[in-house]
Amino acid sequence: MDSGFAVSLLQDGEVVFAIEEDKLRRFKGLGFKDLETTGSRAIDHAISTVSGGMAGLDAIVYVPPIQADANTSQRHVSYVSGFLVRHYGVAPEVSTVGHVEAHLAFERAAQGSAVDVLMVGRTRAVYSPRGSSAYELDIDFRVVSFVESCSRFIGLERGRIHHLENIARFGEARFIEGLRGLLEAGVESEKLPTALSEVTGACRRRPDDTLEKVHYDLAASLCEVLSHEIVSLLRSVLKQPSQSPVALCGGVFQSWRLNDAIAVAIPEQSFAVSFAPGNPACAIGGPLSFTGSGPAESLSPFLGPNYDRNAVKAILDNCKARYAFHSHQEAIDLSCEALEAGKMVGWFSGRCEFGYRALGARSVFANPANTYASDNLSSYLKKRPSYFAYAAAMNDEDLANKGIRSRYLSRSTHLPEYFGESPVRLQTVSKSEPSGLHDLLDAFQKKTGVPALLNTSLNYFGEPIACTPRDALKTFYASGLDMLVLEDFVLTKS
Repeated sequence: MDSGFAVSLLQDGEVVFAIEEDKLRRFKGLGFKDLETTGSRAIDHAISTVSGGMAGLDAIVYVPPIQADANTSQRHVSYVSGFLVRHYGVAPEVSTVGHVEAHLAFERAAQGSAVDVLMVGRTRAVYSPRGSSAYELDIDFRVVSFVESCSRFIGLERGRIHHLENIARFGEARFIEGLRGLLEAGVESEKLPTALSEVTGACRRRPDDTLEKVHYDLAASLCEVLSHEIVSLLRSVLKQPSQSPVALCGGVFQSWRLNDAIAVAIPEQSFAVSFAPGNPACAIGGPLSFTGSGPAESLSPFLGPNYDRNAVKAILDNCKARYAFHSHQEAIDLSCEALEAGKMVGWFSGRCEFGYRALGARSVFANPANTYASDNLSSYLKKRPSYFAYAAAMNDEDLANKGIRSRYLSRSTHLPEYFGESPVRLQTVSKSEPSGLHDLLDAFQKKTGVPALLNTSLNYFGEPIACTPRDALKTFYASGLDMLVLEDFVLTKS
């Protein structure tokens, strides 16, 4: 109710639309209560193609938080019904689907086949074998909550546990035993700062304080503790390798360092991480679980709004933007020239991605061969600390990626010619992706010999991914972006 509100629309068992509210409102973490007086743009988009609007829906499905009991869920249902009546004049019957059931349904739709699923939340772990709705494992599992609480000692915000890996790259895991002792003792979160001070000999870092070696070392130690606990959990349920991939869901699996550790520790088993392993996926999984349906093919991440060229031109003209329209190939060629020259290029193509990862529909690209590329992205676009690393997108048939499957930036690789000895988060891009990124990568490699592009989300710092053309324009003009390609309309600042 309080954060992470997202919406999907199912028609005849198929997911035809899905979007997070914050991508349309431009404020992170929006929930129902934030929308009380304004209504929901995500719902507006979802029902805009439904005959009769809200009254044309057969059912509404709501997924309560994982910790909600029956009474809490019922209060939420009453709140949702009242919200819909106030803003849309009518509320079809609202049903609930359990948080875990929604996660499982989403993962099985996203993977395109019957898979085993391990869901790891802040305080709970569930394992469900393929072909079964039963849980082979359902236990209290508090390592994620513990690591998240400890990460605040370093100065990270809640929900940013996967950012530990950026800091951990520079640290030595020398606090493992002390951390395991605190985890086993079940130290309460309010007492952790004092306990961590005793373990590390340091004080809690404020967000604006300089990172010191002890913080890097604590981050590295936390990553090791997290990996060890989750690998141990997997080994306890995988008595023998599963014939199909094991889907890993929960926001913690946004960490490529964790996913790499799992793959190394259990090489005989294949694992898969979807494009939305965190809680927003429940907005899709809830209706899928309720209807008992699933898509005929694996679910695509490109589920948000799209804008044809006429709509884009109307917005550009209304904003009095200066632009040039090109063929798709000409737009790619101009982008390659700009990237080769060390410029940052915004890329807006097709339907917006669902989830937190930029997969090429709403991205910013830079040339990894440019020594200053990461610094430019951090300084002039993201306003991030220098320790943050950016992902690299590469075409999946490239020989450098043989054996690596990371469609959704869930794994890392080494590209020493551009990134030295540090691993880099990887996105492998197939020809079937609708964003045009494969064509751009192919053209850039032919022009420059560089097989990769740095890929980050199209947004200014502190904002969600740009969803609409107007959002993209605001990001372009408010940041250090040099070029914006918006459905083959090209804008530059020169």
